[in-house]
Amino acid sequence: MNSEPSMPQSNGASILCSPAIFEENLNVLPFEVEHTLAGDPLFSVHNLVDLAVTIHNRKDPHRQYGDVSCLIGKPTLGQREIEGSSFAPSVQEAVESIENSDAWLMLNHIEYEEAYRSVLERTICDVLRLTKRNLLNKVKWFEAIIFVTSPNRHTPYHIDRECAWLLQIQGKKEIHLFNKADRDVVPDRELEKYWATDNTAAVYKPEFEDRAMVFQLRPGNGVHIPVNTPHWLQNGNNVSVSMNVNFVFHDSEWGNIHKANYYLRKRGIEPGRAGENMLADRAKSAVFSAGQRMKHLLRGSEYVPKRAQEQKERVRELLQREM
Repeated sequence: MNSEPSMPQSNGASILCSPAIFEENLNVLPFEVEHTLAGDPLFSVHNLVDLAVTIHNRKDPHRQYGDVSCLIGKPTLGQREIEGSSFAPSVQEAVESIENSDAWLMLNHIEYEEAYRSVLERTICDVLRLTKRNLLNKVKWFEAIIFVTSPNRHTPYHIDRECAWLLQIQGKKEIHLFNKADRDVVPDRELEKYWATDNTAAVYKPEFEDRAMVFQLRPGNGVHIPVNTPHWLQNGNNVSVSMNVNFVFHDSEWGNIHKANYYLRKRGIEPGRAGENMLADRAKSAVFSAGQRMKHLLRGSEYVPKRAQEQKERVRELLQREM
């Protein structure tokens, strides 16, 4: 989409959007935002090399297999990323040679590093100020992810669990997003399988490509991606650096309803669609949420990590301080 929304003056904010557009479409439909992070030296390729090495060497990564993903190769549009690429032998070399390496790098939880934590928490506060909804209590944790992509590379079609703001910092690319409520594009069974067992359950359907909402991303703008919104990206003829600001909601907000429906189908029961019956949705979610908490209790693990709890308190304090 090439039309420009009316943006307010920054007043020191790092993310900007018309409050009316924001409130109407939040976690429902994609919409464009603007931001002030382009040109920040924290996101230069030189500094991202150091950041990638630091994250790769973490002793306590959030993800089981480490917080850096680095894939080499050019998957096609309908392929799964992992099937169309191979793992890079060296994260540092992949970043340093990003212009010619056909690489896609994902640096997870950059906010564990203090300088980037400050950027994320400032941006979170700007987002929360744009809505009248009490989002903070719905969030399990916040995270920031940096994507570094070689020229002309696809990011294949997929859906995500997070409510996200993808902010373009360097280079240009095109993102194609679909309406998550369109059951031709994303059927109930795909959503249920995605939440219950398979992160790659979403299947690209080329016959519906004409339904895509297409945004041209450039340094200084970005797009809101609601939870479970199907999308794919095409990088321009340049190195791209972008950052995802993610609000990870408690599974009780949405995901557990789809998990319940998945297992009801496995038992031969045709479930009601998520969102059709509020009472049924609440019951399904409550059962799965209780099971999750019991599982964590038996394992002696935290349902919400201490680091995430501390982050939410910092954000709460920042908001209160500026009221």
